[in-house]
Amino acid sequence: MIPDYMKCLILGAFLGTLSKYLDTVAVNGSWHANVLHYFSNIFTRAGIWVLMATIIAVYSKTIVRAAMNTFVFLSGMLISYYLYSTYLFGFFPTKYFIFWGIMALFSPILGIITWKAKNSTRLAYILPAFPMGLLLSLSLGIGSFYINLNYIEEFIMYVVLCVIFYKEPKQMAVSSVFSFVVALLIEQKSPFHF
Repeated sequence: MIPDYMKCLILGAFLGTLSKYLDTVAVNGSWHANVLHYFSNIFTRAGIWVLMATIIAVYSKTIVRAAMNTFVFLSGMLISYYLYSTYLFGFFPTKYFIFWGIMALFSPILGIITWKAKNSTRLAYILPAFPMGLLLSLSLGIGSFYINLNYIEEFIMYVVLCVIFYKEPKQMAVSSVFSFVVALLIEQKSPFHF
């Protein structure tokens, strides 16, 4: 039987390679090329990776496995993506690899937070707001006097996280309000915009 972390590593490596492959598909007007291009756009943005890492962490059996599984998933994705890029284009984008590598190093902490968000009754009101707020910030453009839906796909992913973290109506209402606050803080204060 394959251990969970190996499954996560293989899944990450497969999806990283697939993501880079989809970047190379030419848009020629055929329906299947358009579908592949659509998925290429989704896999290029951070939302799908946040969703997948959250699902992996939430459904890990223990908090330690949540930390380890999210790290190996994102590491597998990152390494395969950039190795395939190097194979295709003949150079290694070191700056991007280091940036995303540093992000992957923080993933065990985020995996722990996400696991606790799903598996702790007391923390279920606040902790889900972090991954939900991140996805909300990726789907919305939030300014001082406006809110704009930039990506419907990331908003759908946000709804999926609402379903995953749902325990009761009051808990989800509180988590949703806090997720909007987190999204607003990310939009206004974060030096990184994905």
